[in-house]
Amino acid sequence: MTKYRLSEEPRAFTYQVDGEKKSVLLRQVIAVTDFNDVKAGTSGGWVDADNVLSQQGDCWIYDENAMAFAGTEITGNARITQPCTLYNNVRIGDNVWIDRADISDGARISDNVTIQSSSVRGECAIYGDARVLNQSEILAVQGLTHEHAQILQIYDRATVSHSRIVHQVQLYGDATITHAFIEHRAEVFDFALIEGNKDNNVWICDCAKVYGHARVIAGTKEDAIPTLRYSSQVAEHALIEGNCVLKHHVLVGGHAEVRGGPILLDDRVLIEGHACIQGEILIERQVEISGRGGGDSV
Repeated sequence: MTKYRLSEEPRAFTYQVDGEKKSVLLRQVIAVTDFNDVKAGTSGGWVDADNVLSQQGDCWIYDENAMAFAGTEITGNARITQPCTLYNNVRIGDNVWIDRADISDGARISDNVTIQSSSVRGECAIYGDARVLNQSEILAVQGLTHEHAQILQIYDRATVSHSRIVHQVQLYGDATITHAFIEHRAEVFDFALIEGNKDNNVWICDCAKVYGHARVIAGTKEDAIPTLRYSSQVAEHALIEGNCVLKHHVLVGGHAEVRGGPILLDDRVLIEGHACIQGEILIERQVEISGRGGGDSV
């Protein structure tokens, strides 16, 4: 099956890779037969070779201001809509929807993923029913930790919005991330909710983990930025809200709440049960707090 041809007239495009200026000649894809919602004669986006957009399946580059080049492959029923730039060995397939996004440098996107009004850069895997939305930035970088081969992954039904996800982060399950900065080898999974806002984001880094039905929520006051560092974990039905910093070997679980601040938990601290930590508090060095039902407060 041949579903499109390339235009005879090329278009020059200049771009940069690591500060080096490069140029490429692109040709427009033009449908030669009806398929899916594309009619014969319809002009689409621009590619640098006839193997960029597969002749098989219903994949298509819809917008005349979209470009795909430098080893990019678009297959299956993938849809590229609105102005997009896809380059440097990107792989997009299955039922992926890329809408007004920039994807580059080895990103692998498959299954039923949606990338909308965002950018994805670097060797990463985004698959399942994951969504990356609303000016989010995904920047995959390997080799910064002892697990050199681990790549950034977003999968299952994880949703990222208004956030920056960097390095070798793992987001999966039904995790929901909004207005957050997550980096290094941090993980957010299960039904975890990470919720920043326009005034303050949530910062999760190093090897920190948030999982179960845990919630980490930023406040609206100055410096109300929850920060999870090192090996800290928030699990089960726990809540972290406001100016709270969790550091080495801290675990907040059960139905515990840590709210307000400034609060610092560090060096083998366990908060569980229905404990409630609030106000201006420092807890460190092998402390365990286990509240009973009713919300025991500290």
